[in-house]
Amino acid sequence: MGVFIHWAGTAALLAQLAGAAVAWGADGGADGVVAVGVEEFLGSTGDSAEQLLRLDLDRSGTLRAREDGVGGGWRLRGSSSAGRIDGALLDAQGAMVFNNHYADADLRDNVHAFADDVVTAITQGRGLAASKLAFVGSREGRRQIYVADSDGERIQQVTSDAALKGSPSLGPGGVLMAYTSWQSGFGDVVLKDLRDGRERTILSAPGTNSGAAFSLDGTRLALTMSYQGNAEIYMASVSGSRVRRLTHARSVEFSPAWGPEGNRVVFCSDAGGGPQLYVVGRQGGAAERVETGYRHNTSPEWSADGVHLAFTGRQGGGPAVVVHDLASGQNRVLLARGEEPTWAPDGRHVAAVLDGALVVVDSVTGRRRTIVRGFSEIREPSWSR
Repeated sequence: MGVFIHWAGTAALLAQLAGAAVAWGADGGADGVVAVGVEEFLGSTGDSAEQLLRLDLDRSGTLRAREDGVGGGWRLRGSSSAGRIDGALLDAQGAMVFNNHYADADLRDNVHAFADDVVTAITQGRGLAASKLAFVGSREGRRQIYVADSDGERIQQVTSDAALKGSPSLGPGGVLMAYTSWQSGFGDVVLKDLRDGRERTILSAPGTNSGAAFSLDGTRLALTMSYQGNAEIYMASVSGSRVRRLTHARSVEFSPAWGPEGNRVVFCSDAGGGPQLYVVGRQGGAAERVETGYRHNTSPEWSADGVHLAFTGRQGGGPAVVVHDLASGQNRVLLARGEEPTWAPDGRHVAAVLDGALVVVDSVTGRRRTIVRGFSEIREPSWSR
């Protein structure tokens, strides 16, 4: 397995962060963004930790780091030595909200964890800094699966064989990954532990087994299987046992994704001609069509709050990433020409493919940044929850 891990010394890292700050922007620009004063970090790696923390807070879309160390009543102080961090959040009265020690081996992991703790403490929502993104990338005609940090750094190649592969899906925390491999000549679902690289085939029934997607709690997979005839949506445990068929149709069903409560699955079906979106309960039964108004709908995914669906829509032109409000039925084009969206765990940001690159869009403000490029092709991104 080829592994490419990015690491930079203090000077190089600071230069890289400065460049990223220019690309991302530092002024926020969204109503309701909370200012957070960040005091000067102490310690041998304090400068690097502080600069990366400022970027993580700004990328959240809900917080903005203030240069003067004062802002919004909230203050952060910390120190970092050898990449480890002691970080504290103080409220407007100067009372300690938390004071945590972050002792992972890599500075970036510690900063990302600290940033997410700050986001949760102030907004009661989830952060995205420590999450991971998987995607299929092509270089020199070979398609492999890669995993990167939420900011596009530390890209790691996690597959290396010559077999066709696709549909990566990351479990909670980005520890386990399911993907489809055609190593045997047929589509099989492989489960890989990203900590030690071990993997095993968990679903290899006759026919195709593909598109496995993790439930939010990481205990179940939804996928397409064809061993009983048509390609249908099935549910299985993460070990590949307790397989249950959810749909019964003469059409082709594909691209399942779990609702956040774990009781429903959205998927695509060509029952009406072009692919449309449907929802079925985890017990199976009749599926309900989601009326999006688009003739061609693929790659659906549910937001973490269950309020929105993101999907690739086509109607007489090129693709677009569309966000559908399930309550009102209204659509909003989030990214023209984009496709294959995947929601961040914060329920706010969406990653998608645009012009051969991987981009992240703030669904509230529309702010967009490119996080991965340099591949001849990028497909099927999947954000860990």
